[in-house]
Amino acid sequence: MSDPHLGSGSSANPNLVLTLVYFLTIAAILIGTAVYFIVMARITDPEVRLMELITTQREVQHLIDNLSSQFSNFWRLPLRWRSMKPYYTHQTLSWIFILALVASVVVLIVALALDLAQVARISTLTYVVSLNALFMVRQHLYYIRRTYLTYDAEHYLVLDTTKFYYFDWSVFNVVQLGILVIEFLQLLSFPIRDLLDALYLSKNQQLNGNSDGSNTASFIIGIITMFANLSSKFYVIQFWFLVSVIGCIVLVMTVIHTYNVMRPHRPIAIYWVKYLVPLANLLYLPMLVMLIGSAACLSKIGTEDASDSSSGLLRCDSPSVVKPLYLALTVVAYTAGYVILTAFVTSFDRIPIKGEIHYKSQGVAFLKNMSMLLSIDFLLVANSYRHIRSILSLVIVLSMVCFNINTQPCFVEQINYWRTYGFCCILWVALIVTMLTNEDSTLSDTGTGGIVSALAVVYYNDVIKAMVNTYLVNAE
Repeated sequence: MSDPHLGSGSSANPNLVLTLVYFLTIAAILIGTAVYFIVMARITDPEVRLMELITTQREVQHLIDNLSSQFSNFWRLPLRWRSMKPYYTHQTLSWIFILALVASVVVLIVALALDLAQVARISTLTYVVSLNALFMVRQHLYYIRRTYLTYDAEHYLVLDTTKFYYFDWSVFNVVQLGILVIEFLQLLSFPIRDLLDALYLSKNQQLNGNSDGSNTASFIIGIITMFANLSSKFYVIQFWFLVSVIGCIVLVMTVIHTYNVMRPHRPIAIYWVKYLVPLANLLYLPMLVMLIGSAACLSKIGTEDASDSSSGLLRCDSPSVVKPLYLALTVVAYTAGYVILTAFVTSFDRIPIKGEIHYKSQGVAFLKNMSMLLSIDFLLVANSYRHIRSILSLVIVLSMVCFNINTQPCFVEQINYWRTYGFCCILWVALIVTMLTNEDSTLSDTGTGGIVSALAVVYYNDVIKAMVNTYLVNAE
């Protein structure tokens, strides 16, 4: 039996092609990274190589210290009101989100046991949002207290005052620019996918078999953004691959930490961890979005949106998929993957050399978390609430624009300007999609959010122009 999601005139299975491209891209990135550093190690002078290793080891040790401080701050929650001083707001919000997490887990278990599809869907959304909100609050508190949690306060004072106007075209910077472009396309794909779903994937068009254009567009988007849009028969492979990767990450971290604690005089060398940071940044969204897509698809089984092929980036309606087991594993894998990956990519806080594209960890933390909220918004919010989903996307992207303008998270001014323009482009696309996909909604549903967002963008366009003029004056 042919896959109903494919066009009748297709000579090759696009889902199979996309699956192969997805795995081959990851393999090529891993092999290319390893080959590059092996070659550089052979052609570099031994003395220079030794100095680089010493510097790298120092930077990685700083990363590990930051990572340990983040986890320590995450779990250190005071119970007494007096112990919360002076961070009453952070501690109170943390406990609220923890209670929401516990309640959503209990409700999810009951819903899966009693086969209550709608309740399972709502509890899944509540759990994921509460987890992200809790981690954002704890990270914000960590950055406030970081001077007191770490031993190197001068290091962060230097980071706060470091600024460059230009960047050089080194291999590292080219990789960083490539990651920036891919991240831009990944974020841009969310409103575009929502528009394609509204235009091409309605139930009437599915019955008439007129979804070839949408399938082609989704296939192209999947290739560019590394977001695999897989059919039912490939879901199990994708799912267990991601779960295995996250399980291996947890296992390796546990083994290395346990060994180094037990044998502090002969620890395992971890200088290679530095070279995993760009790879983690590149695969951050594809890995976590696939898990969000899995949770979205599984939680929609048995609801009105289950028959809609736009129910997620993954189609999980295979008879071999046991919904309670796969949904529970998805939630556990997402929890471990999100906490570990987010803490890891936000712990690399070294002082960059002149002309190097590098980011402040506060900026990475905020933008990564907002990117995840954007994916949660588009994947887990029901299609019947499309107008609310659109307005939330406008608010999320607008906050990213404002944050990038206000904090300048990159040490290179040029990158901050181009990144702000990129976020503004995503905001304009999200605004257009909101207008096109909510034509049947009332003005009170979408008009207020659209008008406010449009006025905000117009205002910040003037701010950006002023920033550019200031930048040109300083550059001269």
